[in-house]
Amino acid sequence: MKLKLFIAVDLDEPARDLVAVAIQKLQSAGIDARFEPREKWHSTLAFLGWVEDERYAAVREALAIAAARCRPFDLRLDCVGAFPSTARPRVIWIGGRDAQPGYDAVSKGVRVAYEALGFAFERDAVPHVTVCRLKSFRGPLPEVALPTVAIAKVDSLTLYQSIPAGRTTRYALREKIRLGL
Repeated sequence: MKLKLFIAVDLDEPARDLVAVAIQKLQSAGIDARFEPREKWHSTLAFLGWVEDERYAAVREALAIAAARCRPFDLRLDCVGAFPSTARPRVIWIGGRDAQPGYDAVSKGVRVAYEALGFAFERDAVPHVTVCRLKSFRGPLPEVALPTVAIAKVDSLTLYQSIPAGRTTRYALREKIRLGL
């Protein structure tokens, strides 16, 4: 059996509250999309994809080793953005306007641990929370100003399994491991 796995940073409640406000503002600005529910909001550090069941112990061990080598950090959420760009949005996210050295260090540590197991990553992790994927929206992302900044204190990493659930997915928490140092 295969498991679809990813490593994430969970949000605290004040950060989730800011994401909820941002979604309301996006909806008021005319974004008509199916937004991700509150329980799915997270920031992905490393997407592993489909992993053979027998590799699970190695995946869990790699996360434990990486987490032990990383310091707790702050995840700053202060802007609304889009991939591939705000001019042609396909994915809308809430994230950080500026570089986030703590997030970057943890992401690199996690990815190095998984690269040693043969996993590959196409691009660096961007500190963001995906709120929706657009199917038919045309035009640039509307300007949406957040009323405040959320700074989530991150002291652990989470290994999630993505499980198909009809037309969407649900995320099952598999492991939560505290950061060391």
